[in-house]
Amino acid sequence: MLNILHDDAVDMEQTTIAQTLKQNNARAVAKLVMVMAIIMTIALVVNLFPTMITVMFLMAPAVIMNVGWLLFSSAIGA
Repeated sequence: MLNILHDDAVDMEQTTIAQTLKQNNARAVAKLVMVMAIIMTIALVVNLFPTMITVMFLMAPAVIMNVGWLLFSSAIGA
């Protein structure tokens, strides 16, 4: 019978792999995390680009009208 209070238990395989990665491959893991972050950032920009074009087309009339009102109010000296 295995006593869980003592240190004679064998680690699970996943835990051993994680500890080995942490000890032996710290630079490789850091590089992998950086590459994953860059890929996620590129994916975010690629997905947001068409949405931003649509938002700009929807905002353009409001911006033009606001500029027109500013010019109109300055012309009458308000």
